[in-house]
Order: sequence, then C-alpha cells, then structure tokens
Amino acid sequence: MRALLGAFLIAVVAAALPAVAETVRFPSAIAPPSPLRQRLAQEQGQPIAAQPSVELSGELYRPVGDGPFPAVVQLHGCAGRGPRESGDAAGARMVALGYALLIVDSFGPRGVKERCGGNYWTDPVDRVADAYGALAWLAGQPFIDPERIALLGYSQGAIVVLSAVSSGGEEALYDRHFRAAIAYYPHCQAFNGTVSVPTLILIGALDDWSPAEVCQQKMAQRSGEGAPLRLVVYPGAHHGFDTVSLRDKPQIYFGHHIEYNEAADRAALAETIAALRQAFGR
Repeated sequence: MRALLGAFLIAVVAAALPAVAETVRFPSAIAPPSPLRQRLAQEQGQPIAAQPSVELSGELYRPVGDGPFPAVVQLHGCAGRGPRESGDAAGARMVALGYALLIVDSFGPRGVKERCGGNYWTDPVDRVADAYGALAWLAGQPFIDPERIALLGYSQGAIVVLSAVSSGGEEALYDRHFRAAIAYYPHCQAFNGTVSVPTLILIGALDDWSPAEVCQQKMAQRSGEGAPLRLVVYPGAHHGFDTVSLRDKPQIYFGHHIEYNEAADRAALAETIAALRQAFGR
C-alpha cells in the first residue's frame, strides 16, 4: 500500500511539472561480427565489410543539474511513437524521480508507420540494435551514469526488451549492458525465459493480444538460471491497460481489445518505480 501511495503521489506531482524534451539523434548499434564470421574472413584473407547503421531520433527528458543521473531507455509499441502528451507525462514522472528518460523512435527514421499485423512479435525491425544504440549514446553523455541505465518497453517494445536481455541472445554481442528491464504486456512466445539482468513483466489477465498465459508458461518452465525475473498479472486488465487516453473509451485495434484500467495502471507504476529504485539504488 505504501509503494502504491508513493507512486500515486509521484504521478500527481509529475503531472503538475513541466516536461521539456530535447530531440536527440544517435545511431542504431552495430553488433560486432560473430566469431565464425571473423574466422571465415581471416581464412579468406578478406576484410569484414562495415555494416550500415540507421540514424535514430529520440526525445530526451533530464533532471536539472549536472548529474550524473540514472536513465531509462523507453521503446514504443507496434503503432510507433505515441502522442507527445504521453511522452511528456512519462518524462515528467522520470524527472520527478531524478532519472533521465530517452524515448526512442524506431519507426519514423525508417519511414515505417506501424508493425501491428500478423505475428507482430517476429518483426522487430532491428529494434534490439536500436535499444543498444540508445544505451551507448546515453552512456557517453557526461550527465548520465553509464552504469545505471534501464530498459523499458510497451507491447512490441516490450518484446524487444525481453529479446535485448535474454541470456545467450543478442545481449552477448555488446560490451555494455542494461542494469534492469521492464516489459509492459509483451508477447512471450519467442522469449526463452532466462534473463541476464533483473527483469519485470507486467501484463493483464484479459489481454487477448499478448496472452498472460504464455508468459506464465515461460515462468513455469524456468530452470532458475540467470538474473531474477518477476511476472505480475493484473486481474480484469486488457492490453494497453496504462493508456490513459483510452479512459472510458475501450477500442478494438487490429482485432484486439485495448482498454485503460486505472487500478492496473497505478499498481504497475508502483512496480516500475520499485524496480527502478532497486536497480539504481535511489
């Protein structure tokens, strides 16, 4: 109850604070060549061709002062970056906590409108590399603590979060890693159930787009290896339960039920703040 009240008070205070975003640009990360590719290139006496990179854009919110501040990289869902109002609200909440927030736009720079049809969880559009590109850029800023950067994602962005921190996956290709990860209503189909950093999954029991049952099955199959992984399922909550713009206006989007749930939203905010505080030590 105390954590929930604290999250509510932070949300109320943050709502009254101005949130000024700075548009920043940075490259999507380029993973180093695999050992096999390096060996083949050496055997053939050929240099490894440089991989092209995409210049991304993002909205950066930061507390006043020199820092260094903990930071959160935020990844959008399959419909692309949300309205500026929601970004400003998220930025205000993080800044009130003393954290910087970088909201990454993976679709705009690529000319992509949305990736919501079909098996949307299998089409990340190189978004794991985008997450690590954002991590590298933030870590290079003098006002950011490079050892305290977390990853947060929603829907398809949450799928990318799980992919980015899955043990033995793409995270092994990068030298720098996230401190913690938070995934709001991801589809857990492709998730191997083992993570390299403390990870939190928040999902609604009535979600018909990212079924909670799939995540529960992955949890039941865990071997206990890897970093701590916690799954929280909210009774009565659908996909997008934290989307305030849908208050009293549930929608059917790409054939799926999307609906705001205030109780789940507040509880998930409390869980998110607690996870970040534990990861950052403040």
